[in-house]
Amino acid sequence: MECLSEQEIKYREETTKVYKELLSIPTVNNAFFTNNDQSDENQISASIIVSQIDITNKKSKFYMSQKTILNDSSSSSKKSVVISSPIQQELATSIISVSPSHKKVLTIKENPSTEFEFSFDITDGSHLITSITSKDIHKKILNDEWFGSFSWSPCEKYVAFIADSKLNVTGFFDKEPKDKVIGDQFVFRDDWGETYSPVANPSIFILDIEKEAVFPVEPFPSNKISAGQVIWTPNGEGLVYVGWNFGKRKLGIRACFNRTSSLYHLNFKEFLNARNQWKENQKSDPKQTKLTTPLQIVNLIPNGNNGCYRSPRFTPDSSRLIFLGFNERIYAHDTCSKIFSLNWSSNNIQEQQQPPQSFETLLDYKNFNDSFPGVFCQSLPERPFIDEKTFLFSTTIRSTEMIVSFNYESKELKIIKIPSTTDGDEPKLYTLYDIDFKSKKYLMGESSVNQPTKVYLVDYLGNQEKQLIYSPKPSEQCSSIFKSFSATIHSVPVSKPTPQPYTESIKSFELIYLKNKNSTQSSPLGCLVFIHGGPHSNLDVGYVSTITYLLSLGYNIIIPNYRGSTGFGKDFVDCLPGYIGDLDVDDCVQAINYTLDKIDSTIDRNKIGVIGGSHGGFLSAHLSRFPIVKTSIMRNPVIDIPSMSTLSDIPDWCFFEAGINLSDPTSQYHTLPSMEEIEKMRKCSPSFHIENIKIPSLLALGDSDLRVPPSQGLLYYRMLRERDVPTKCLMYPKTGHSLDSIDARLDQWVNISLWLKKYLN
Repeated sequence: MECLSEQEIKYREETTKVYKELLSIPTVNNAFFTNNDQSDENQISASIIVSQIDITNKKSKFYMSQKTILNDSSSSSKKSVVISSPIQQELATSIISVSPSHKKVLTIKENPSTEFEFSFDITDGSHLITSITSKDIHKKILNDEWFGSFSWSPCEKYVAFIADSKLNVTGFFDKEPKDKVIGDQFVFRDDWGETYSPVANPSIFILDIEKEAVFPVEPFPSNKISAGQVIWTPNGEGLVYVGWNFGKRKLGIRACFNRTSSLYHLNFKEFLNARNQWKENQKSDPKQTKLTTPLQIVNLIPNGNNGCYRSPRFTPDSSRLIFLGFNERIYAHDTCSKIFSLNWSSNNIQEQQQPPQSFETLLDYKNFNDSFPGVFCQSLPERPFIDEKTFLFSTTIRSTEMIVSFNYESKELKIIKIPSTTDGDEPKLYTLYDIDFKSKKYLMGESSVNQPTKVYLVDYLGNQEKQLIYSPKPSEQCSSIFKSFSATIHSVPVSKPTPQPYTESIKSFELIYLKNKNSTQSSPLGCLVFIHGGPHSNLDVGYVSTITYLLSLGYNIIIPNYRGSTGFGKDFVDCLPGYIGDLDVDDCVQAINYTLDKIDSTIDRNKIGVIGGSHGGFLSAHLSRFPIVKTSIMRNPVIDIPSMSTLSDIPDWCFFEAGINLSDPTSQYHTLPSMEEIEKMRKCSPSFHIENIKIPSLLALGDSDLRVPPSQGLLYYRMLRERDVPTKCLMYPKTGHSLDSIDARLDQWVNISLWLKKYLN
């Protein structure tokens, strides 16, 4: 163990204190309207949920505050007053769902002492209506941006949700096996990979509020598809959901928009009738332990062309179903989406079991040189419509995020211009939280690299006039840090031409430069290149506490959105596969050179380091062989693609990004690569260049990472060690690919600061 000097101990204590201060700033998780139909038209109510790390107890805590916005209709200025609840309420759970009428709130808690036991509490504005317990009915509840949230029926008697189904299996020595399958208890079953292990059978479950019961929609075909993103049809008699087809093997699904799927309709009315009849039959024949009546399920896109579809939403008049996706086989894990619609007729679907006849592309792919570069968002808001024909969503647009309106009838798309309330032209990021159809207002988050998220109430019809309803209160030290740097976005010409057929259309990429104001000609500061993963993802100008922390250490930061990044058009994504370790590396080097030559001459050229995670770690390892880079920090990096291809939950990534293509869009990549494929993967891997890497290297790994297994980072660590290159490896237990466990979040960045102090100062 290395002994630290008094000066080094003092630095560690000071930098830890700064990080603790930054962690004290709450993160806005969600904001939603809570006013109901009977609310005063001059009064709007909203709730805001924030999270914060409790360092002492090492856990994330969630808090909710209530906001009431009163409009003075008698005043000519139409000023409004925001009344906040005096105390934030700590939440026992982060799973909360508000009914469509805003009259009921559902909270879900898992019993930590009993496996597979959950409580569902329904409250109104004044009291607990009912508390329903489910035990041994389902496993993990899936409530996130991928599998969707809780969906209330229009009558508010039922709530549909997604959970992992329990398998009806047991061992050979069970004395009361009943109807369970004997001997299949330990049969291996694929799960959905990173974040979702061991989730294997996501299915639909129903919370029946009146009968105080929770039950599965069965017999669900979970051996063929996994369900997610369930919503009710407008008449409340059916369910629409995304069904992922997994064939012979489930691959990792998180952040993989390209998993083959379709939209399905399930006749809930008929299912409920069959279930009620089964319950009656059980009274006279207790042996009827299973509901066997087949579900009436219709594939709404039977000719989906091996596509991927998500985020179904009904129009206010119930005439159409709007959704996102791709109507073709897509191999990149994320790219520009299309917007589609289906004409909706409940009678045809429920009574005749026929899919809709009209499938329309409302908005097609967009490319790099289009004024709007395309749809790059996870999903549409739960309630996206601001009027009968127009819906809103927020999407990545180049190096920022904006709110967009789209009229599905006229197909008119507008990027909403939000009026600035601050001096200067600091780039901002805007995130849409919720929409109130009645008042034509929406809740929006606004942030920048030096401004944590604020929440505004925005008047859609009033020139997007915004009213601040929530603002964090950073300490004086944090406020001082925010003032110590500025952000600019730059278009950078490529140094290596983009391969055909994109040579003429893509001649530049963007970088975000964070300038530390303490860096001057007489006192130059070092610079970090902060590289995003993916590669088909993006880093924008929104607030990130860890980037702010690195700036507080006295560095400038370059953030390159290299070719292959999202937010710049479909062609910008498509040009990279087959050229990873080449084009993306060249863009990162060009970003450094361009910044030094064209943007900021005060940077100390002898103090340049790189930091990145996943594919960003891959690029950091590649950049380690360039003389201008003095140290490298890698978080769960891709190091050797051939070995990763047999261990990762996304083996298809390894083949496709290395330039190995499938000729048949209905086929899958095989499990074991050929010698020729191994050689191709190896040549674009950092491991191929290991003899040229001499700089100090720090690794941070999660021991439960299924996406880029820790064996990748350990391979790199051991190869450097045997070559006497200074290196250190941090390994975090029970931590996955994003390194977001409490231990990892608290430890890695302080370790990174100490590493930089040692090797970049």
